[in-house]
Amino acid sequence: ILDTTIEDASFVIMNYTLQFVPVLRRQILLESVFEGLNEGGIFLLSEKVRAECSEVQETCTWIYEDFKQRRNYTRREIARKKEALMNVLIPFTEGELRDSLKAAGFEAVEVIAKWNNFLTIVARKKSPGLKVKAKVVTPTPHLDEMFDVRPVYLSDYLEPKLVSQISLERQSYFRDKGGFGMSQANLKKFDDIARVIQELPKLSTSRLIVNEPVLTMGDPNELTDEQMTTFQKCIKMLKPWKKGPLNLFGTNIDTEWRSDWKWLRLQNALHEIDFENKTVCDLGCGNGYFMYRMLEYKPKLVVGIDPNLHAWLEFNLFQRISGIEKLKFEYIRGDIMSSLPGMFDIVFCLGVLYHTPDPIGMLKDIHLSMKGKSKLIVDCQGIDGEDHVALFPKKRYTNMKGVYFLPTMNTLKNWLQRANFKNIKVIFSEELSTDEQRATEWADVRSLKESLDPNDDSKTIEGYPRAYRFYVLCEK
Repeated sequence: ILDTTIEDASFVIMNYTLQFVPVLRRQILLESVFEGLNEGGIFLLSEKVRAECSEVQETCTWIYEDFKQRRNYTRREIARKKEALMNVLIPFTEGELRDSLKAAGFEAVEVIAKWNNFLTIVARKKSPGLKVKAKVVTPTPHLDEMFDVRPVYLSDYLEPKLVSQISLERQSYFRDKGGFGMSQANLKKFDDIARVIQELPKLSTSRLIVNEPVLTMGDPNELTDEQMTTFQKCIKMLKPWKKGPLNLFGTNIDTEWRSDWKWLRLQNALHEIDFENKTVCDLGCGNGYFMYRMLEYKPKLVVGIDPNLHAWLEFNLFQRISGIEKLKFEYIRGDIMSSLPGMFDIVFCLGVLYHTPDPIGMLKDIHLSMKGKSKLIVDCQGIDGEDHVALFPKKRYTNMKGVYFLPTMNTLKNWLQRANFKNIKVIFSEELSTDEQRATEWADVRSLKESLDPNDDSKTIEGYPRAYRFYVLCEK
């Protein structure tokens, strides 16, 4: 079905088919149907759907199973069918179907028949639309298998409509791999890494140390010789390693960043924050090093958000080893925060603000995602000085792309105040050190030392002032 080309069609019928298509390929299929229809063409779609409310869904399931029993199906037969379809038939909600059809280009979408969890939709192609050159899609079956298509945990925090909206956004972002024009070679490389991770056993390791500088997980005795060979292959494929230090199954990984130094500084302020049973966000979480370090403080849930696929894979390796359920990684951009109203008690925004073209807008999105009187911890690169200004690099800063505004401390405080944060307290302010960020055996990269002027290390290689690191605690 996914390889079928539809051309010059006036009417397309799809009965109870989309629900069996892998979730990440459904939008591609709907777009293919739309492209194959003539102007004014009709798409008739019948599907099993899932109720927005879990209690309503339970009632619908009971009604349908009762319907089957009255037609002489035994309870065993019903249970067997249910088990056979689990994780094979994955229904959308009615709202998700409507949104997917509209996203594909259909302008008129109407439900014409519905009983219990079954409905039929008529979608009409009203306008010819623009002819778009077909994308070359690199199959990523192992990445797709690793992706959690439905973030069920969000239902405990958000309204059903918001959960559906976020589900579609994250599926779209994952399907497009961020829309950053990732090369087919890189997609294949990342899919190969996902395959190797999935060859490792799922564990709940007996060795997990989160309250020491080196994040340690995995006892070498938990792997067979063959599994250890696979693991060693995996961690080499995942180079360069950015955040740590780490010890995985006895292998020390000296990462580019001494993230433990940052955490030690932050701990000077963490005693002011009650983490226990709280919901925490780590915005710009990287591979999740800080998320694991937060476990020492017994949070209820930690949600990491980062649009970096490499970091997402490293986190999935950690989860393969640790099996920690209260840690969740959302592979998506930070502006998703505006779709998570009032969800978080504590937000960490570490190394993010200078990478966004609208830092105040980002802070306002963060503010919206927080509960009343909640805490925000910010780490931001900036420049020295008392003036209320920010450096705006022409192209790169210390060889980095995507650096927009590097504020002075006073400017960072102004941003926070304009986003309605209060009680701003400076935790740390110091020039960024080449001992804290450097190339290693596990991160063979052009790091900070290679990005400073060789004749004047108070300047970057581009001639800008060298970066300071600012840590700030404030509250909503």
